[in-house]
Amino acid sequence: MVHFGKAALLTALFFSSHTALAGFSFAPYVSIKSTKSVTPGKKDKSTETETIKKRQEYGVRASLSFWKLFKTQLSVGQSKLTTTQKVSTVKDEYGEIDFNEELNMDTSDPDKEIRLTETQNVGKFSLILDPSFSVFIARFKLGITARQRIIDKEEIGVEPVKITDGPTYKPHSGLGVGIRFSPRMYVMAEYEVYHYKYPPDIEPFERELTVSYNISI
Repeated sequence: MVHFGKAALLTALFFSSHTALAGFSFAPYVSIKSTKSVTPGKKDKSTETETIKKRQEYGVRASLSFWKLFKTQLSVGQSKLTTTQKVSTVKDEYGEIDFNEELNMDTSDPDKEIRLTETQNVGKFSLILDPSFSVFIARFKLGITARQRIIDKEEIGVEPVKITDGPTYKPHSGLGVGIRFSPRMYVMAEYEVYHYKYPPDIEPFERELTVSYNISI
């Protein structure tokens, strides 16, 4: 009977300690991304035109934590952006696709307008360090982003064209701050950069501000 009691006690301690050391959290999120591209002037090469594009992405995240400090995180999301541009100014801000060639664009009339709708399917895997200070949380993140781009071109009098690029795999990094409402619920705001020119260059990059509401199990 004594041995049975000791075994039961050890079993209880084992599971309680492992419960404390590991946890699972689930979080819907919304983010606002911005990319910046610079185009030299057509006539005067010393002048440049700066274009900033913004996207909203929606998705979900799942995290597995260890010792309440280290986490692995997997997220999936989607964004869509529609723009109307002149043929002479159309350029891929990521520098990955030659729009003139891939979209069969006629550049004989540079003032002709086309409509581009880009859908991005994004998956991320991250390693996270989450030091906690009472009700406040800090976050440091490093990981890999998988991105698939689907681009639809619409032009008056021309058959629509659709291209799919990727997925591509590039590194991302970030930091964040959060507020804990209870041991199992917290809100986190994160600033993240996507290094889509790596290798060999870290810049230019896509900036992202994300807000998520996390529930731990």
